[in-house]
Amino acid sequence: MTDNRRAARVGSAAAGSSAVVAFLVAIVTNYVTAQPPKWAENTLLVWSVFGALAMVSLGLFFWERRLAAQAPENGVRPVPLGRIAVGGHSMNPPTASARVRGREAELERIGARVRASGGGMVVVCGAGGLGKTTLAAESAAQARAQGQAVVWIRWRDDPAQLGQDLAQAAHILGLPDSRLEEARMGRVSLVDAVGEHLADVTGWLIVVDNVDTPAHVGPGSGPPAAYRGWLRPYGGGVLLVTSRDTTRQTWGPDADVLHLQPLADDAGGADEAEALAARLGGLPLGLNAAATYLSVPTSRHRTFTAYQHAMDRVRRSPGRRTPHRSHRPGHRPPCRPAHLGPLPRPAPQGRLHPRPPSSSSSPSSNPHRSPAT
Repeated sequence: MTDNRRAARVGSAAAGSSAVVAFLVAIVTNYVTAQPPKWAENTLLVWSVFGALAMVSLGLFFWERRLAAQAPENGVRPVPLGRIAVGGHSMNPPTASARVRGREAELERIGARVRASGGGMVVVCGAGGLGKTTLAAESAAQARAQGQAVVWIRWRDDPAQLGQDLAQAAHILGLPDSRLEEARMGRVSLVDAVGEHLADVTGWLIVVDNVDTPAHVGPGSGPPAAYRGWLRPYGGGVLLVTSRDTTRQTWGPDADVLHLQPLADDAGGADEAEALAARLGGLPLGLNAAATYLSVPTSRHRTFTAYQHAMDRVRRSPGRRTPHRSHRPGHRPPCRPAHLGPLPRPAPQGRLHPRPPSSSSSPSSNPHRSPAT
């Protein structure tokens, strides 16, 4: 099949060249000499030969394209690969919005793998909301600061798009155009061309984020643990994958699986929790807001006391008008937990339990109580 394509390509070039030469000879003969050769006087013959050469050239050209579109004898199908130098989305890692807290051991484990010379694949897995993407973004920032080449790819549940993204990543890391052309022509599998190049190049970190359906990664229907698809642990750099799939069988024996767990509750003891609950007036909404805020790993205020102090600072900030009834005896100051940031999920442990409202604290029995703002 390869010989046929080569013969068709050579024949097409020869026929086309002959047609061009005949055309040029006819033009030169008309302008240079007033006595054209006998064969050139027969215009029907000249244009018939020229037309025949043009038709043969076009026929061989389309025959070569048809052979190129067929599967070669070794079963490797050509890959429709466009100009990968022009991508439709950014491949830069996202910027971490805040310093990652409580994941120092995981960051060091990934960083040690990046600094090592062996490369490999790290899978950061766990339930949603544990900060897998945040951890990967911080690892990417640290790797880039150390001079590593960093590429960020987001899994879109599309194996073909993943192949294009990884091919572009390999091209960024020096995969030559000739090798990509071989993959386009079907002389080599694109997944193998990318994998072999990444195995030879060092000093890179490629993040594939949100691979929550690893069975669809491909190419083909084989599992990722077979290491014949796009995700392989044999690179000269580090391939960092984030996923909700925590099964060791999914990722295989050569992947470094890093299973994230919920952070331990170190916001404070019972006394600090009771003090904050009293500061919040026992309001269920305020207690839930404080608990969810303190459970987020990137929260600025990580303890009950720090949270309470932040509320007090906001209350004492210049220009803030104090409610006119706050000086009355028995009045609990209003709480404003909303200013302390987004509240993505409740705390897994050590929740602040609301204090049961007493008869003296209900709105009907205490006319001087101000509503929470």
